[in-house]
Amino acid sequence: MALELYRRKRKFNVTTEPRGRAGRRAGNRYVIQKHAARRLHYDLRLELDGVMKSWAVTRGPSLDPGDKRLAVQVEDHPIEYNAFEGTIPEGEYGGGTVMIWDRGRWIAEGDPHRGLAKGHLDFVLEGEKLHGRWHLVRMRARDRHANWLLIKGRDDEARTGAGDDILTEEPLSVASGRTMEQIAAGKGKKRVWHSNRKATSAGRQTQRAFKAELAQAAAQAGRKLKPRPRTKAATAKADRKSPRDPRERKSRLPDFVPPSLATLHDAPPHGTEWLHEIKFDGYRIEARLDHGKVRLLTRKALDWTRRFARVAEAVAALPAETALLDGELVVENDKGISNFSMLQTDLKEGRGDRFVYWVFDLLHLDGRDLGAVPLVERKTTLARLLKGESKTGAIRYAEHLDGDGAAIFKRACALGLEGIISKLADAPYRSGRSDNFIKSKCHDAQEFVVAGFSPSTAMANAVGALIVAFHENGKLRYAGRVGTGYSHDTARDLWKRLVKLRIDRPPLALPATERRKGVVWVKPEMVVETEFRGITHDGLLRQAAFKGVREDKPAREVVREAPAPAVQRQAVRKSPRAAPPGSRAGARRSAAVGNVRLTHPDRVYWLDAGVTKADLAQYYVGVWDLMAPHVVGRPLAVVRCPEGTSGHCFFQKHIHSNIKESPLRHFVDAKERDVIAVEKLDDVIELVQSGALEIHARGARLEALELCDRIVFDLDPGEGVSWKAIVAAAQETRDRLQAEQLESFAKLSGGKGIHVVVPIDGADWDTAKAFSASIADAMAADGPQRYLANMTKALRRGKVFIDYLRNSREATSIAPYSTRARPGAPVSVPLSWPALSRSTAANQFTVLNLKKHVRQDAWADIGKVRQKLPETPQRRR
Repeated sequence: MALELYRRKRKFNVTTEPRGRAGRRAGNRYVIQKHAARRLHYDLRLELDGVMKSWAVTRGPSLDPGDKRLAVQVEDHPIEYNAFEGTIPEGEYGGGTVMIWDRGRWIAEGDPHRGLAKGHLDFVLEGEKLHGRWHLVRMRARDRHANWLLIKGRDDEARTGAGDDILTEEPLSVASGRTMEQIAAGKGKKRVWHSNRKATSAGRQTQRAFKAELAQAAAQAGRKLKPRPRTKAATAKADRKSPRDPRERKSRLPDFVPPSLATLHDAPPHGTEWLHEIKFDGYRIEARLDHGKVRLLTRKALDWTRRFARVAEAVAALPAETALLDGELVVENDKGISNFSMLQTDLKEGRGDRFVYWVFDLLHLDGRDLGAVPLVERKTTLARLLKGESKTGAIRYAEHLDGDGAAIFKRACALGLEGIISKLADAPYRSGRSDNFIKSKCHDAQEFVVAGFSPSTAMANAVGALIVAFHENGKLRYAGRVGTGYSHDTARDLWKRLVKLRIDRPPLALPATERRKGVVWVKPEMVVETEFRGITHDGLLRQAAFKGVREDKPAREVVREAPAPAVQRQAVRKSPRAAPPGSRAGARRSAAVGNVRLTHPDRVYWLDAGVTKADLAQYYVGVWDLMAPHVVGRPLAVVRCPEGTSGHCFFQKHIHSNIKESPLRHFVDAKERDVIAVEKLDDVIELVQSGALEIHARGARLEALELCDRIVFDLDPGEGVSWKAIVAAAQETRDRLQAEQLESFAKLSGGKGIHVVVPIDGADWDTAKAFSASIADAMAADGPQRYLANMTKALRRGKVFIDYLRNSREATSIAPYSTRARPGAPVSVPLSWPALSRSTAANQFTVLNLKKHVRQDAWADIGKVRQKLPETPQRRR
C-alpha cells in the first residue's frame, strides 16, 4: 500500500497526524500504538521500504504462543507516525486517543518481502516491552481486508497461559509515561510534532530533557537536584589560576594520554561527591589541537582524523593554541540518542554530516597540564572554552548533574539513554580503569571476539549468526551466538570480511551443545559490539543482537565485563597514577574462620550480589546450628565453582584419589570408598575454601546407606507456571500425604521450585521409590493439565513436574540452608506451611537477607517424627 491511501482518509487541516512522506528504505523501526477509536485495539507498525507496514491487532499482542490474535492489515503509514501520541478529533477517520505503547526495532528472519508475499512473516522484536520471536500469518481472504494472525514465538520471552497480562502489566506510554485518560485530557508532558526538526539539534534537546525530567522527579521527592553550582567567587578564582599553581603544571602538549576508563557497576554510586553524565554510545576520541593542527586519536592512539574531518575542523576553530580534549564521537537518531549502528553505517557510506563530538573533559590547555586539577574545575574550564560553540555544531559540551545517582539513572533509562557515567567531582585525571569513573548501563552490552559464523539460510554470501567469545586466563572462552541485528547489507559485509579470516578448526574449546555443522571458523581478530538480555546459568549470552564492529579495540583485550557490586566500591581519589596491572590494593591474602584458614577471602563468589568467600564462610557460621542436623552423618555431593559463579562449575560426589588426607573423606565400604561427609562446622568451611557453592545430601545416613529415611518430592515448574500454582502443588502433595497418615515438611529449593520432604523410620530404596512414584502418578492422573510425572522436558510447559526420582540410593537433593550457584546468592530455606503460603519465589531468601527474614527453625521437629510408609498407598481421583 502507498501513502496516497493514508492521505486520502485524513484531513490534515483538522487532525494533528503527520502528512508524511516515504523515508529511507533501510530502516527497521517498529511501534505499537494503543488506539481507542470506535473499538479499542493496538496498531502494529513495521518499517519497510520507507513506510510503516501496519496491522490493527484487535485484542493486542499476547505473550502466549497458543493465543493467536487477529491482525487486520491496514494502509501504510508514514515513518513520522511513530512519534504520534495524542487525540484524533471525533468524526475524523480513526477518531480517538492514540498512545505509543511500545517501540524499538524489528529484525526479519529471512527476506521480509518474500514473507509478506507468501503470507508468513517471521521476525524478532527488540522493544521496550516486547522481545523475542513473533509470527504474522495471513488467513484466507474472506473480505476486502487482509486478515492475519499475530502469534508469539516459543522462546524465553513467551508466557504460556499468560493471556493478555503484558497489556495490564505495562499500561503506560513508553514515550510520555501517561495513561490513555491523561493523553485524552491533554495532561502531563505533551509530545509536540516536529517533522522538520534537524537531527543536529536533537542531542541538545535530549540533554535538556534529561535535566528537565530529573528536576521533575527531584521536586516530587521534595529535594532540589541541579548541576553543581559555580559561584562568582569560584569562577573568579578559576580565572586567576596561573601556570604556577601546583595543580596546573606548565608543560608541553603531550602526544597522547591513555584515557580514563569506566568500571562497570551494578548500580550508580550514592553521595554528593559524585557528578553524573549521559553515557554515549560511540567511539572514545582524544582531540589534540596544536597551533591549528588537529589529530583525532582513538583509545589506542590510532589516528582517525580523516574519518571525522567535520569534527577536526570544529576543534581547529576553538579559541586556543594548544588543547587536549576527551570525549565521545557519536551519531544521533531523531530522538537525540547516540546510536552506534548509525555511526557504523555513516562511516561505511562515507557520510560525515551527522558526526557529533561530545566533550566531557579537558586534560591540557595552552601550556597548562590540568591532569591533577579536580574534575569539576576542569569541566568549568572546558565549558568556558566551548562557550562560543554552536549548540547544533559538530562539537558540544557534555553537561553533568550531581545528586542521587539512583534517581538520575532511573530517569536516564526512562528517556531511552544508554546509561550514565558517574565521576568523583574532586578526582584528578587518572589513566586506566578505576572506581573514580563508574558506568551504569540501562541495557546489557559488551564487546566480543568473533570466533566463527553460520552462513545465512535466506541470502547467499551473508552471515546468519556470529559465534563469539572472550578472553579468560589467557584463553578464548565461548560466549554464545549473536543471531539478530543484521541488515541485509551488514550481513553481506560481515561475510566478506570474515571469509578472509577463515581457518580449518575452531580457535576455542566448544561445549557439547554447540552446533558445529556448517559453521565457518575464523581467526579471532574481529571485535563486535553486542546488546543482550542477560546471561544464562551456563554463562552464555541470552538473545544477543549485533550492534556493530569495533575497530578501536584489539581482540586480545576483550574480556567478560561483569558489574562490580556496591560492597566492592572504593573510590581512589588521591593519586593520579594507575595501579600496576593485575594488582589488588588492599586485598587480603588469607583469613581465619574457626580453625580453617581461607586463602583469598576477598575472592568474589557471586559477582552480582558481591558475596565473597569470607562472606560465605560467615554465613555458614551463622546458620550452622540450623543446618547441622540435616547434613552431619549423611553422604554429600557438592557443586564447586573455584572462580565463583562467573567461572567454571562442576558436580563432585567423591574425594579425588590424589588427596590422601582430608577431614571430608569417609570410607564406608568397598562400594563407597571416598564419600564426602561433614562432622563439624570446620568441615563445611573447608568446603567453602574449595569453592563449594552448593551442598547436596542423600536421603540416607552413612551407617545405613541401603535404607531411605527421607523421601523428597521436588516440584519443578515448567515454563509459564506461576508461583501461586507451585505453592498449590506443594499443598496438594501435603494433603495427599496426610491422607496416607504421613506428616511432611516444605522447603524452598533456592532455584525455581519447592521440595516436600517426608521423614520416615527407614525403607528400602525400591519401596521408597515406588511409594513416591504412586503419589506423583496419582497427581498427574487427577490433574493432567497441571501436573506431570514424566521427566520429558518437552511436555513440561505450563505444568509442574512432580520429580520423585531423587528417591534412589545415589540421588541427592539440595541440603537445607545450602546456598545455590545461581544469580543473587539464593539459599534453600525450610518454611512452615503457613509461611510457604506467604512466600513469593523459590529464591527469595539469599545469603544477604536470610538472617533478617528467617528468625526460627521451621524444621525443629522433623527429627522427632517417627512414621512408616503404608504398605499399599491409596489412590484418589
